[in-house]
Parts: sequence; C-alpha cells; structure tokens
Amino acid sequence: MKKILYVSDAASVHTRRWAEQFRDEGIEVHVASFREAEIPGVQVHKLPTGGLGRVGYLLALPALALLARRIRPDVIHAQYLTSYGFLTAAAGLRPRVVTAWGSDVLISPLQSVLSRFLASRAVRGADAVTTVAEHMNSAVLALGVPAERIIAVPFGVDVGRFRPAAIAPPAPPPLRLVCTRNFSPVYAVGTLIDALALVHRKGRAVRVDLVGAGPLRAELEAQVSDLELNEIVTFHGHVDHARLAELLATNHLFVTPARSDGNNVSLNEAMACGCFPIGTDIPANVQWLRDGENGLLYRAGDVAQLAACIERAADDTLLRARAALANRRIVEEYANWRVCVESMKVTYAESIARHAARR
Repeated sequence: MKKILYVSDAASVHTRRWAEQFRDEGIEVHVASFREAEIPGVQVHKLPTGGLGRVGYLLALPALALLARRIRPDVIHAQYLTSYGFLTAAAGLRPRVVTAWGSDVLISPLQSVLSRFLASRAVRGADAVTTVAEHMNSAVLALGVPAERIIAVPFGVDVGRFRPAAIAPPAPPPLRLVCTRNFSPVYAVGTLIDALALVHRKGRAVRVDLVGAGPLRAELEAQVSDLELNEIVTFHGHVDHARLAELLATNHLFVTPARSDGNNVSLNEAMACGCFPIGTDIPANVQWLRDGENGLLYRAGDVAQLAACIERAADDTLLRARAALANRRIVEEYANWRVCVESMKVTYAESIARHAARR
C-alpha cells in the first residue's frame, strides 16, 4: 500500500492520528475535508460546499471524484456515516472502508428518515465497515451490511503517553476529579456539575478539572457560578495530549456523564493512567467497566446517584487501587493504539483484495 485517501474532518484529532500514523510509515496520505486544517506531511484538500450544508454535498461530489482519480489511492477511508461516508459512497469510490463513530449510527438514523438514508447509502457496497466499539456492530448490521464485513476497531490509546504518574497523587483531601468530555448536550456535563454541588455541600474538599469545549460552555460556566463552585472548578478548554495525560495521571477520579457514546477513548485514556472511572450505565461504558470492580456506573442523568458514586470512590481507597491495576491491563490488551493500527492494516489489505477480486 502506497497511498491512502481519508475522507474525513481534517480538524478532528481522530483523523489526524490515523493520517499521522500512516504518514510516519512512509505512506503518501491525503485528506479530503469540508474543514481546513494543517497536518504536517499530509496533503489536506478542502471540499467545496458553497456554504449550503448537506445540500452542498452536491458540489463536493464531483470535486471528490476528480481528486480520487488524480491521486489514485490504494484505499479510500471515509469517517462518519452521515456525512463523509455518504459522500464517498455517492462518488462511487473504491476500494472503500467506512467508519461509524457513534451518533451517526446509534442516534441520528433513529431520529430522522434522511439520516437513515444517508447512513444506509454510506455503507452500501463498502468493502468494509468499521465501528469504534463492539456494541455498535449490531446497528451497522441493521443497515444491511454483512456481518463478515463489520469489524470493531477502537480509536486506541497511546499507552506510552497515557500512563500512571511516577509519583501517585496525594490521597484526598482534596478529592481531585477530571472530566474530559466536550460541552455538548449528549455529554451532559451539567449533570456532573449538579452532582458536585451535592458533594460539596456535604463538606467534602473537591477540586475539579473540566477539559473540553463546545456550544454549552457559557451555560456550564453560569451553572458553576450559580452553584457557587467557581473556587473548585477549573475550565481548561482543549489541551494538548501531554497536558491531558498529566491531568489524568494526577487526578483521583474520572467521570464521563455522556448519555450516548461510541468508543469512549476518554475513558480508555483515564483507565490507562490509573484514574478511577465513573461512567453512565450505557453500552459504551459497560463494555469496559464492571460496576464495583474496576469502576462505578450510574443511570444517565441521575444526579443523586452520580454524587453517591463520587463519595463511594472517594472513601474506598482499596477499590481505586485494584481498579488502577486492572484497568491498565485492560487497555494494554484491548485498546492499545498499536493493536488498533495493526487491525486497521488488515482491514485495508482485505478491502483492497476484495475489490481487486471483483474487477
């Protein structure tokens, strides 16, 4: 394999990771994207939409087809079904691998006839469809994809970068808690803030790092202020991987309050760093956590139950210590970036061979 064309959001960290990985292996990498971004050593091509949203896909179609004919990639990999996946399928590009990220197969197709059409068209005729978590495979199967063409390949964690601190963080108090979910409705960070207020009112010393960005930031900042939590909550915005790894390794607890998720790479990063995880009782988290063994689970949106989980984790030092060891092993075996890369290489090779056999 000498050339890859990613049809994906060039500004996404996930697109960047795949592009940089194969660039570093000496492969010529191109990214076709609706958003501009700079990825050193990778050629990024901005697709035209005329500012028309999904209607603008009609403008992008011929541009993408022309780009693919000019580049002649060995494989085309589209990320996110209802946008880039649909676009790549409509352009008739092959051999084609399509990846579902989460809401594009778990939520949108159930809420909109148009989204279901886009998702179904995206996977039709694909040489392979990957998901970022095993629990998503059944949703792809429901779109008509043969089971033998569906494979779960998590986003993966760089276990060399995300690892426990050389010196463990001091025991509470204060209890140090971090959340790295973006400020969008699906991630429900407001639930965490309400739970923190309950914990704080009981006199517990708590310090909280919120890492992320999104449309709800101003609303969440106002919520923190109204609950008089400004002195214990820090909004960091987006941070680089080095700083993120540092925050995860120096906090006691990690909370993911998401109502829905694909592969929760944030959870995997926390697990790799030995930060005790608390998450919503949804498939994306259940696949990694056993309640009371290597983490705690609570009903999505249940503020009181989340507060109780925080207090239990704060008090149970033995549970946190056992979980740190178990979670590191789990990530090294099942969510190691290197393992995920090798799995994707096999998927590319099989897709190329499957396409060649049809010609």
